[in-house]
Amino acid sequence: MLHTLEDFCRYLYHNRDERKFYRCYYQLLRLSREKYRCSCYTLRELPKGEAGTRLLCVPNRALRRVQKGILGLLPAAGPCCVTAYLPGKSVLDNARPHLGQPLVVKLDIRAFFDSISFAQVFRAVDRALEASPYVGCHYLNADDRSSLENRNYNSVLSFYFARFCTRGGSLPQGAPTSPLLSNLVFGPIDGQISAYCGRRGIAYTRYSDDMTFSGTFNPLALIDFVRRVLAENGFTLNDRKTRILNRGQRRKITGVVANQKLQAPREYRRDIRKELYYIRKYGWESHLSHENIAQGPEEYRRGLLGRVGFVLQLCPADGEFQQYRQWLLEN
Repeated sequence: MLHTLEDFCRYLYHNRDERKFYRCYYQLLRLSREKYRCSCYTLRELPKGEAGTRLLCVPNRALRRVQKGILGLLPAAGPCCVTAYLPGKSVLDNARPHLGQPLVVKLDIRAFFDSISFAQVFRAVDRALEASPYVGCHYLNADDRSSLENRNYNSVLSFYFARFCTRGGSLPQGAPTSPLLSNLVFGPIDGQISAYCGRRGIAYTRYSDDMTFSGTFNPLALIDFVRRVLAENGFTLNDRKTRILNRGQRRKITGVVANQKLQAPREYRRDIRKELYYIRKYGWESHLSHENIAQGPEEYRRGLLGRVGFVLQLCPADGEFQQYRQWLLEN
């Protein structure tokens, strides 16, 4: 049972002698300092489709180990509307509830991870640790453990965990803890929105910063409600990405076409088909060089196999993509 940062250190770096243990403990104290912790991240820009680039903050090995340790103490669960960053959930679960609905509304939360503050992470971690079987109360007065006022979860572990998992006062996109913590922070907001939708027969799912609603309802009233709830919690809508889709319009929900059945987008299939044509004609090395792709053949093959697998997940009987999968496995 963990009560203090020292307990967490022993949990994280078990089987260390006292000298090595205190060296690790000192490292944890250093990581709790903002300036030092920020120096433990490498910043990388990744292309983000047509919307420019996404900044990833990748922690070094020491900080990543601490964050992974914290992950093991937090519950990987969420309300049924949440379909991202949970075992067994995927973009298919996000799109499926909206099949065949007369109206679909898609909303996007602006700068989702950057909008999640240290204080929000602190409160979310505190709630989660209260229910954790691995973490016990921290007693302000060791002589009086029966007093409720002495049971203070956030005085130690919640504070340090929130420090270890934030950068510059917000959640860094690229840290292993950020996806789960974003769900924990957003849980009460999901509850408010789900209650509103439940009373009106509206289907609601959220995949990270993508919110999807479907059914028969007034879309402007819904958008106004969601905007107010988000504003009360420090979030804003990205109005440029708001979509109101009526029956008959093509509905693409988190990369999945969801009209009468779930399908991979035509352009997604076409791009895979084109890539495999050139790879089979000119070879892996020539294709990667021509397209200025920095990945090696094996890494790129695995990525392409994953994309083919995604198409087959949506349409298992697709003979063309079954052949592609077989070829990639053999080559």
